[in-house]
Amino acid sequence: MVDNELAEVLRSGPFERALRTAIRARGLSLDRLHSRLRERGVAISLSSLSYWQRGRSRPERAASLAAVRELETILSLPEYALIGLLGPPRPRGRRPETVAVLSHHEQVVVGADRRRNRASARVVLRAAAPGVDRYVVAHPPGARLLRAESCRPGRSDDAGPGTLTELIFPHPLTTGETRVVEYVTAFPATADHYDLHLRDPVEQFLTQVRFAGGRLPVRCFHTWSPDASAPPGDAGELRVDAFGTAHVVDTAARPGVRGVRWEWR
Repeated sequence: MVDNELAEVLRSGPFERALRTAIRARGLSLDRLHSRLRERGVAISLSSLSYWQRGRSRPERAASLAAVRELETILSLPEYALIGLLGPPRPRGRRPETVAVLSHHEQVVVGADRRRNRASARVVLRAAAPGVDRYVVAHPPGARLLRAESCRPGRSDDAGPGTLTELIFPHPLTTGETRVVEYVTAFPATADHYDLHLRDPVEQFLTQVRFAGGRLPVRCFHTWSPDASAPPGDAGELRVDAFGTAHVVDTAARPGVRGVRWEWR
């Protein structure tokens, strides 16, 4: 009965219930679990374990996430069984910079029907602390993740102006280790702009829009807003070349909303 309950809660969550059920299924007390973690060199307090299983707090820091990975091993759970139930970190003042974004390249395809068909992204990351095993990306409103490469999609949160989705790495990174993640999103509605919310500073940010099917806009602009709650304003005009593409490159890009908008005849 307990194993059936555990299998179900590992599929549906939430994290705290899955942790409680797994501890009960393995017949471990919190004290014994705490000791097993200490034997593995994991310095997590007993009170933190108690808070996690009761839902009073959740692991978010790199060291805490590394402890959850050890819990999966100790409790004989599948890899990412508990990690995958954790949503994106909740905003709590200034977020610790555990990942540096070296580059973020985004290519948007606009079809002949004037729809934003899809956007492909490649992000190069470098861990600023040990144990980092995920990165949270912000999709524009209405976007749907089609696939991810070199990473696995985790939980999503639609509570903001767009959708936050975590991309989980195959293994926790060491300090200074780099990781390349790629993902593709689709859009359901016709639009004349593309906005992307940058949550972190980016050393090099590239947005490229390709107009497919031979239909080109009459004008194209890159846009910017320092605040996600404010609509981006025009920051300069872009040239649409003979191949039907326009792009903008930002170096040392600050967090905010960057995008491209276009006008049809």
